[in-house]
Amino acid sequence: MSERRTALAVALLLLAAACRTPAPLRRLPASDLRPRALLEEWSERAGGRHALRGTLRLAVDAEQSGRDDVRLRSKQLLVLERPALLRVEVLGFLDTTVAVLATDGERYELFQAGERRFETGPVHDDLLWQVARLDLTPAEAVDLILGVPDPGAALVATAAFDAGDGRIRIQLSDEAGAVRRLVDFDAQQRLRWLQVRRESGAVAWEAHFDDYADVAGAPVAHEISVVLGDGRSRARISLRDVELNPTLTPDIFRLQGLAPGDASRAEARSEGG
Repeated sequence: MSERRTALAVALLLLAAACRTPAPLRRLPASDLRPRALLEEWSERAGGRHALRGTLRLAVDAEQSGRDDVRLRSKQLLVLERPALLRVEVLGFLDTTVAVLATDGERYELFQAGERRFETGPVHDDLLWQVARLDLTPAEAVDLILGVPDPGAALVATAAFDAGDGRIRIQLSDEAGAVRRLVDFDAQQRLRWLQVRRESGAVAWEAHFDDYADVAGAPVAHEISVVLGDGRSRARISLRDVELNPTLTPDIFRLQGLAPGDASRAEARSEGG
């Protein structure tokens, strides 16, 4: 067969694979005990994982109506703790500090080194969008990066399915019967996919969890891909040097020594390291 025909044959095979309809989900009977065991394991992991420290690479691509699209790439030093405590240090060339964001769950402080600007205020749901075009609340971001978002005590499993390749999909609904979450686990009981829905039924966001590695005896996803809302905003989170449940002091979630509007002290802190 000529090289041209070989290339054509390969292209046709790839096209056929891309167009192949996924296998339909097969509903599991109520007597199947695996979904319950998976949910219990998920809840146990979520309850035992409350803090994380590490290095993060964040890639965000977002479409904005009537404005230029957003394409952000950054390396960050990250410390977080449930329910919504964050400290993010954005690094630039030669790992110099570009910006620092800290929130103790109630108030946030943001210092931008290039503009020598410091601001503070009450935490709001759009804080991470304002800073990094990441359309998640601080609490959602903490849960997501920990790799075991809280399954939700008020939600109950209303159906479970064989999703193929050893995966099991579980449907979680609220008291009114509305589906609020869909979650996939693989054959190793690891969380692989999660879809979160709003009360209206619209998708708030969904995430894929990959590149699992052992950290202190626990499987931790080091690659998390997030599709937000209608798909016009996407993020990829890559974790390295992960430490689970480190001992943290409350001061780490505040920019110590800085008062609202005290730009001169912010400059001195930046220049002095």
